[in-house]
Parts: sequence; structure tokens; C-alpha cells
Amino acid sequence: MRRGTLLLIFWCAGCDLSISGPGFTGGGSGDCFLYCPGIGDGGGGGGGGGGGGGTSGPRLSFSVQPSSTADGSIVTPAIQVRLLDASGQLVVGATDNVAITISSNPGGGTLSGTTSRAAVGGVATFANLSIDKRGERYGLAATAKGYVSASSVVFNVFCPCWSLRAPMPIARYGFGVGVVNGILYALGGYGGGGWTTTVEAYSPMSNTWTTKAPMPTARASLGVGVVNGILYAVGGSNSSGYLATVEAFDPVANTWTTKAPMPTARAGLDVGVVSGILYAVGGFSSSGYLATAEAYDPVANTWTTKAPMPTPRSLLAVGVVNGILYAVGGSNSIGPLATVEAYDPVANTWTTKAPTPTPRSLLAVGVVSGILYGVGGHTIGLLGTVGVATVESYDPVANAWTTKGPMPTAGSGGVGVVDGILYSVQTGGNSLGTLEAYDPAQEP
Repeated sequence: MRRGTLLLIFWCAGCDLSISGPGFTGGGSGDCFLYCPGIGDGGGGGGGGGGGGGTSGPRLSFSVQPSSTADGSIVTPAIQVRLLDASGQLVVGATDNVAITISSNPGGGTLSGTTSRAAVGGVATFANLSIDKRGERYGLAATAKGYVSASSVVFNVFCPCWSLRAPMPIARYGFGVGVVNGILYALGGYGGGGWTTTVEAYSPMSNTWTTKAPMPTARASLGVGVVNGILYAVGGSNSSGYLATVEAFDPVANTWTTKAPMPTARAGLDVGVVSGILYAVGGFSSSGYLATAEAYDPVANTWTTKAPMPTPRSLLAVGVVNGILYAVGGSNSIGPLATVEAYDPVANTWTTKAPTPTPRSLLAVGVVSGILYGVGGHTIGLLGTVGVATVESYDPVANAWTTKGPMPTAGSGGVGVVDGILYSVQTGGNSLGTLEAYDPAQEP
């Protein structure tokens, strides 16, 4: 369902430093995320190379980086390694042999293809490399006699059950996602220097996006729920602060209607729907991290306070399976969480469930055939909080999690499910607006 937060971007020494807070309005509490291409976001093709072991003397440099690829498929574009002199200039006449090996091997994969190439004009090109096993954050090393070795950016090897779809036209952070009648809607967010009212609709059938009537209230880090074909945009934040605003979108009429506000203004919440009632869970406000759970009845247009979550948190994800609402992950003063708590609306009680294998905030959740999938998000890395491509599935009957192969692109995003296919719209780092589709039935 909905997933996102407000991210303000600052560029420094080639890294994208994102200050993120649930409802961040220019000050106050928040989480800090450091995006370094190939470090924080799971890598990607292109860009400058990485040197290893220092820069004194001749050295190698990846001039075309490995990009994420399906297992067993050729890495494209072709990886290239340059031979540089001590001053960092290309050795144009160099014809030395350059070898490529796996330096970080999370999936236990084997590198196939021609792994040793003679340089031409000082550049060695590797056009047929592949890795046979899925894994998140693979890395390659380039070596040549007489040169300091180079390390690539990290990248993912994913299942062919993931496919790339048309990207979201207006890239932004912190939007909400909902699905109505087989169409995925992305609402609001932060981009272009401010909070936005943008609404875009994606049709999986035609693989196209369409602009819809804008929300009345610009905001990010909101929750979205769907009841009887109507999308409800709940809470969030903008320059005014934390919001209790609730607005309803009718996709057929392409119109918005203002509804009764939430009792508790907040951002970084998530929303689930059970038996026609919308539940707004968690979040962040001027009071700090929240355990708040409030229920909205669209027919009566009224809110009711429910039993709070055991664990206060924001930037969590919510999924519903068989009438039970699952609050997954998120963050609080401790950092990213593995916490999973289940809410029974009939009993108005919460139960602690098996934690996620990977603690994450800003993850997204989708439910397919009674199985809950936790996708992407951020966790703790060597440089602080970093984007991940992690996919983990939860079976409520067994109360057990299973780690799946990674998605192609790391980071946070929003998720919607249409006809058993999970669609993930990315919102962070190098992948802003990327849309990827996952078919769990094709998972090996």
C-alpha cells in the first residue's frame, strides 16, 4: 500500500544526502539517509569507477559500471575498465590484460563469460558477463599486473519474475499509493522544490500513466486506503506542519471531496482497510513517534479511536490478510525496526508476530494470495541508513518469514497489487519514479 516520506536532497561530493523525517517541515526530529551511488542504493550502471587500495601509481577504474540484472542474463551495458596513469589520465596505448572477479558474493553466484580481456586503447570491455544466482549487493573487482585494482559499485542479481515498466512521469518522494479497479494511483508527494497535489494513474494493461484531478491539499508522507472504489488520502505533512486532512477521490468522476479529519494530525502513518473501515496506524507528530490507531467509517464520515499499537513508530507499512491488519517495520528512536504487530478489529486487540528478517523503515507492503510481501525500504548499513532491494514474504498461518531474491532497484517506494502482480514505484536515490513489476507465482 502507501509508502513514502518527505526527502529533502542536498548534493555533496558525489553523494545524495537525504534528510528525511515523518512530516519534516524544515526542522525538528527526523531520520537521515545517505545515498551514495552504488553504496546506498544497490548500485547501477554508468558513472565513474571505483579505485581500490589507494591512488598512487597506475590504477584501474570502472568507466561503465555493472547494472542490476536477472540471474543468468548478460550484464548490460557492457562493463568497461580504464587503465589510468599515476595522474589519473587514460593510458591510450595500453593493451594489458584486465581480469574481472566477484568481490562481494551475497548469493554464492558464479561469474560466467569472458572474464579476462586485453585493453584496446586503454579500455577493457566485458560484453558477455553474467551471474547465475540471485543476491543483493554483488560487487566486482578489476585487476591487472602493475595497476592498483578497482572495485565496482554494488548491484543486484534478481529473479526474471521482476520486470521494468513505464516510469512515473512526475518523479517525487513521499507519495501514497492505492489501487482501484485494476488501476494504480500515486497521490501527492514532494518534488520540484515543494509539496505537490499531483495524482497520476497507471494502467498495467496499457503500461501507461495518466494525469488525474489534483488533490485539494498538497502534502507528502500520507496514507492511502480504498473503500468501495473510492481512494482516501489521509494525513501527511506540508509547510503548515502535520495534517489531519482526509480527502476522497472518485476515479469515475475524477473529483475530490473533503471528509472528516483524523482526530490525530500526523505523517509517516500507513493505512489498512478491513470490512469497509479504514484504519490509520502509527506515524509521527509534534508529540513524537505514535502508537495511535484510529478507524474511519466512510458511510458515517466519522472517526473512532482504537487500541494503540504496542510499539510506537512511523514510516511503517500495513497489509491486510483475512481481516487482520499487519503493521510491519518502520522506525522510532531506536532506528529501523523488524517489529510486526497484528490488529484484530473485532477484538480491538494487538498481537506480536514473528519479526522481519531485515529491520526496515520506509518499506512497502503488498498482499498476494494471502501472503504479505515486504519490499525495499531502508536499514542500517556501514554509512548509516541505506536503501535496500530486500524482498521478504510473510505467511500469517505459519507466522513465518521467507527471504526472496531482491528486486532490481534498491530504495523506498509505494506498492500496489493488480491481478496478482505487485507493482513497486521507487522514490529514492538513483531510482526516482522507477516502476517494477513482480509476479510471485514465477518465483523459483
